[in-house]
Amino acid sequence: MTPRVKLDVNGSYKSSKLITGNLPAITSSEKDRYLLLNQSTVDNRVRKIDPTQPSSPGLASIITYKLSNVDLDWVESFNTKINSQDYSVMVLSAYFDRDVTGTETAIPSYGVKSVNNEWILYADYSEVAAANNGTWTLVCAIYPKTYVKIFPERGPFNVNSTSSGSDNNPILQ
Repeated sequence: MTPRVKLDVNGSYKSSKLITGNLPAITSSEKDRYLLLNQSTVDNRVRKIDPTQPSSPGLASIITYKLSNVDLDWVESFNTKINSQDYSVMVLSAYFDRDVTGTETAIPSYGVKSVNNEWILYADYSEVAAANNGTWTLVCAIYPKTYVKIFPERGPFNVNSTSSGSDNNPILQ
């Protein structure tokens, strides 16, 4: 089945008619609130998603990566093998299990980047190091891109040698 049109709704939208396969029954209490539907890639069935129910599928997944015996405190490239064309990944938090030493003040640097259509994790305390190899724990959220609106890059914004600025044409208001 190929969509005939693309619909991007800014605000609220109610439809009295849907052109689709069989939909699960919708109760009267569900009728006037936001309803999440999911179509299975396995059998094409449409199912309701109720985020309030523990057994219901979620919109996103949370995964924790424990990277042990890393080079002191440095992870240059850990390939998650998650397809970056189909999924968005973000690091929610990161923790290193060793003390780091050096003459500079260091804040951990960690994140995720797309390389060859796969998500790569990185983590480091730059300019300082642990005395021996340690373990990074990175907690990540993974979203199918069908649930995420991805805007094009914004800027550059010239903040005229100051420490603040603003976007005069925000994408969301």
